[in-house]
Amino acid sequence: MNTAFLLMAQFETPLIPIAKVGEFLGMSEHQINVQASKHQLPFPVIKLSDSQKAPRFVRIEDLASHIDQQAEKAKTVWKRNQL
Repeated sequence: MNTAFLLMAQFETPLIPIAKVGEFLGMSEHQINVQASKHQLPFPVIKLSDSQKAPRFVRIEDLASHIDQQAEKAKTVWKRNQL
C-alpha cells in the first residue's frame, strides 16, 4: 500500500491544508498553527506566498512519510510485545 497515493486519492491535491493535517494529529486548527509557526511539527509546512495571512499546507509526500514512520514504530512496539 502506498500512503502517498492513498492521500492523493483522498485529497485530490498535492498539498493538504494545515487544518486537515491537524485532524490527522488530533489537534485543533489553532494548536497546529501554533506548532507550525514554531517549526515544532515533524514535517515541513509551506506557504505559497510571503504574506503572513497566506494559508499553510503540508506536502502529501511529507505527511505520508511521517505516517509511514509512525506505522513502523508502532509495528516495532507491537512485535516486541507479542513475545
